[in-house]
Amino acid sequence: MKMLIKPLTVLGLLAMVIGVFYSPYHAVDQMREAAEARDTDRLSRYVDFPAVREDVHEALRDSLSGELNQAMRDSPFAAMGLAVADALLRPLVDAVVSPAAVGAILRGYMPVADGTKGMELEPRDDVQISMGYEAFDRFVISIAEEDGETVDMVLYRDNLFWWRLAALRLPF
Repeated sequence: MKMLIKPLTVLGLLAMVIGVFYSPYHAVDQMREAAEARDTDRLSRYVDFPAVREDVHEALRDSLSGELNQAMRDSPFAAMGLAVADALLRPLVDAVVSPAAVGAILRGYMPVADGTKGMELEPRDDVQISMGYEAFDRFVISIAEEDGETVDMVLYRDNLFWWRLAALRLPF
């Protein structure tokens, strides 16, 4: 009996290591299946929407702030313009970061800036999807078009085996 304990312990540890390594791939598979089935409830289990919205809002705000600072260095109204733009960003981010939008991105739709409506999702046939670890607790799904536009979906480890989408890196 003692002779079986050591091999079983080693096998158990090996199975755990494989499970820890494979867990983000399983989460991505579950997210894709939910997106294909348009099951927003199931997809929502794998997405931390408040964190994604905050991440996208901060990225848009930083991008807009840099452009406003460049365009209006000598204008006293630059700060007011940034405050107005910031107030307009929240509804735009809430519209873009929804279960339907995240599902569409997983199905190959890419966000495209539209001057009249803000941002739309357009279907693309030429997307390449790659994924891999960026760190032990960070896993990235990169969805890239042939022309170079890339959307990165960043999953963070919630515990040893559970992953959640918590950030989007959009091409702006």
